[in-house]
Amino acid sequence: MAKQALPEIPVTLRLSKHAQGTLVERATAAGQPLSEYIATLVESFVESPRTIAQISGPVYQRFLDSGTTDEQRSEELEKAKHEMRAERRGRRAS
Repeated sequence: MAKQALPEIPVTLRLSKHAQGTLVERATAAGQPLSEYIATLVESFVESPRTIAQISGPVYQRFLDSGTTDEQRSEELEKAKHEMRAERRGRRAS
């Protein structure tokens, strides 16, 4: 099926050098021309807002099913973060 031609909207963006560089890097990583990459970002921005369930999919549902509170999950993640950092420090020291 042929891709439908979309109308062009001329736009001038005034961006910091940092933002411009980041966009170029991300477009390159995505294998898209910069204009196409920016169009994709704009399209996703103007779509209807998505719920957390739509964004996270089954991960959010597993969290709900677990019965864990936000505070408990936060503590678990914090503990895991510290363990991972300690493990990395141990590897660097060896």
